[in-house]
Amino acid sequence: MLVSVQTYISIKETRAENMSFSGKKYRRIACENVEEIMKAVNASERIIQLLKCSAPTFCFTRLDDCTFEMTLHTVDNVYTHTFRLDEETEMERRDGSKIKITYTLEGDNVLKQVIKQPDGKIAYFRREFGETETKMIITMEGTDMQAKIYYEVVE
Repeated sequence: MLVSVQTYISIKETRAENMSFSGKKYRRIACENVEEIMKAVNASERIIQLLKCSAPTFCFTRLDDCTFEMTLHTVDNVYTHTFRLDEETEMERRDGSKIKITYTLEGDNVLKQVIKQPDGKIAYFRREFGETETKMIITMEGTDMQAKIYYEVVE
């Protein structure tokens, strides 16, 4: 079956529109158990302070069916990371350490991350996107604790 270029573009645009989070900027408004879960896995004090004191904005933008760009705006810097779904990539964190990360999409509005830390521990992030907010649930290998971070759309 042949599909015209215009029809193909229209199909891709419709898929992107179904994703309520693509292209929106989010800022943290509340969190639960973040410090506790980080201490439970012996995270460095620097990482704990970054999580507690910094409220960067983030944005995920879908570039094509399997490729996204994540942008993180902090007070003093902008970080970008382009990734393909279901493929492990390396990313440099704000503290300078490197992590291995794999993103998967569940439906149109749940983005999951599996993050392999430099110390070998694994973190699981699950972002559940709504029209004007998102909730991120964090679990860490080696603990039965959960942390939750709530975000609102800022643009």
